[in-house]
Order: sequence, then C-alpha cells, then structure tokens
Amino acid sequence: MRLDKASPTGIALSLLLASFLAPSTFAYKPLSDNFLRQVPAASDTELDPVTGDLLAPFLQVRPPDSEGHADIQDHLVQFFARELPDWTVEWQNSTTYTSGKSQKGGKFVAHHRSNLVFRREPPWTRPGQANLLTLAAHYATPVTAPAGYLGATDAAVSCALLLHVARSLDKYAAQMYREMQELGEGGTVPMDMGLQIVFIDSGGLDDKDNTGAESLASTWEKTINPALPASLYGYPNRLNQISLLLLLDLLGGASPRVPSRYQTTHWAYQAMARVEARLRGLKLMDSESTGKFLPDSSSPVHQLGMASGWATDGDDHLPFMRRGVTVLPVVPDAKPEHAGTLKDDGKNVDRKTVRDWSRVLVGFALEWLDMMEVEPAAPARRRRRVPAANRA
Repeated sequence: MRLDKASPTGIALSLLLASFLAPSTFAYKPLSDNFLRQVPAASDTELDPVTGDLLAPFLQVRPPDSEGHADIQDHLVQFFARELPDWTVEWQNSTTYTSGKSQKGGKFVAHHRSNLVFRREPPWTRPGQANLLTLAAHYATPVTAPAGYLGATDAAVSCALLLHVARSLDKYAAQMYREMQELGEGGTVPMDMGLQIVFIDSGGLDDKDNTGAESLASTWEKTINPALPASLYGYPNRLNQISLLLLLDLLGGASPRVPSRYQTTHWAYQAMARVEARLRGLKLMDSESTGKFLPDSSSPVHQLGMASGWATDGDDHLPFMRRGVTVLPVVPDAKPEHAGTLKDDGKNVDRKTVRDWSRVLVGFALEWLDMMEVEPAAPARRRRRVPAANRA
C-alpha cells in the first residue's frame, strides 16, 4: 500500500519517527530568575509601525515578484550583514508553474520563490555537525489580498520577532562558543547547538500556499551533508539538523491563545509555557490582564487529525513535519481581529502582547540552547544617596 504523507496516518507515522530520532541526551536547563529578568524585550521604539527598525520595514505591500517583496529580501540581507555579521546567509530559490483559464488565457504561469536562511553555528563544527533550533515565519502576502494590504499580523510581526530573537541571542552565542573553545568542549550532540532563522516565501497565491516551505523542506531533505570522520557524528541531510522547528504566524493580536497541537512536542510546549508563567510570576509581562498565551501546559494536547483547527491546515510547518521534523507551531487558534483586512496595517497591533512574545521566545531559545553557562551577573543595585548632613 502506498502511504500518502499528507494523510493523517502519514503525518502520524512521521511524528512517531521524529520522536525516535530526537536526541535522548538533550539536557534542558531552565534559566535562573536573574537571567529571566534580563531577557531583552522588543521596545515600543523598535515596534513602531512607521519608524521601528524591527516592524516598520515589513509593513508594505509584498506579494511575490513585487517591489515590496524584493525590498524585504534586501532589508533582511542588509540587517544581518550590518548587525549580525557572524551569521551565514543562504538563498534557496525555486520556480513552480500553475495553469488555469483565469490565468493569462490558460497558459502556464511561473511562480518564483526565494527562502532566506540565516544560521549561527559553533565555529568548530563542520557542515552537517551542528543541531539547529530553527525559528521560521513567512514574509510574503497573498496576491489575492486587497490592494494595499500590509499584513501586520500576517506575518510582519512574526518576522520582526525573528529579528529580535536573532539580535538578542547573538552576544550570548558568541560568548558561549568562545568559552567552549577555551575549555576544549564541543564535538557532541548536546553541545554543538546553533540557531537558524528562516524567512519563508509562502502565502503568495492564497493563505494556504506553502510552496516556498515545500521547496525548502524538499531541498534540505535531498541535500546530503559531507561525510565526517568516524570520531565525529553527523546528520545525514540538512533537514535532520533541525532539533526543533518553531513556526510563528498570526501574532500581534491581543489575548492570543496558542494550543499545544502535537504529542511529540508537548514537552517543548510545556517548557515554553513555564517560561511564560515564570515571567508573569516575576511581573515582567506587560499584558497581565489578557490571560496566558500558552494555556495547555497541563491539559491533553489536541489530536483531531493530528492537528488542531484551521490554523494548521495549510501552514508552512507541514512540509517539514511530513518529513519527520519535530515541529512546534506558535500559531493562535483564532485569527487576530483584523487579519486579512486593510486594518491589519500595524496601527492595530497590540504592542504589549508583542513585547511579551519577544520575552517568551528569547527566554525559551536561551533555555533550549543551554545558555545558563553564560548567565550575566545581576545588575548592581543603586545605592540610595545619603545627604551629607546625615553622614557620620
């Protein structure tokens, strides 16, 4: 019997395979309260829809092959080259064709896709050696969207959060890699951890178009890593190097509720939920009145057709999940109020919620990458000045 990987049975078997392939030696160390207090949040200035360097560049009309689409690509390359020069950049390009009576008289129409991938790997690793925490979001808007559609929650906010995570973790990664080299560490699965940020060129044809994600997953599955010496381990292909894929989408609305969708990543969901709960306990979250973003920390995961709700029916993580990648979608179970409309322009983004997401995501990534070894010192308490007249 031929197994259709897109069927619920095929997805279930892929998830089961992923659980067997997951590294059993992975040690997860929670951050201290001191470290959590110093987790950087995106500022209001950075999230300003007009001038903010994180959000504003994405708030433009950007369907594939448009001027705005090319401008986003240039912005991403320039951002990493200017601010994060130790990251590598990779372009993964593809072309697909569709035909139909409504498209240029039934002629085949070419659809070009360009996925951008930025990686920060331990400097001692060889190709195929590092395991990579991977965060991804799509950056294009559908060609079927209303004219002038800016797609703030779809998915400009998610892209801005990816840049914040990369910029926030870079200094800690540099310090950790430097100290590990000085101690002669590295060369094992738990230690050779890196970060990968992926901007997926999907969502062009409609809101369920994941051709960019399909192309990237297929290409990485076929990209065989070079053989390593017998003394070193190595992942067979680029896809196998993903330790966890976090897909961000539809973020930016107030009171989001992100469910736990997959049994294989429920433990990772719980870890992120604990980060959120601890941040709230330390009074570090700005959206205290809106409720938990990640409420399923102890309840059973959703298992309706191995997915929960409309939000995952055609999203960009599916091509990876079908190939056995461990996936945690950070996608609310309901669309933000203005998603898909011209009011999704950045002015209606709930900045308190976005700032809180920035804390949760950075805190989770720091824990996943075992960054407690580079915990910063607690800030020195400022002494209360004693008036000269009262000094002994």
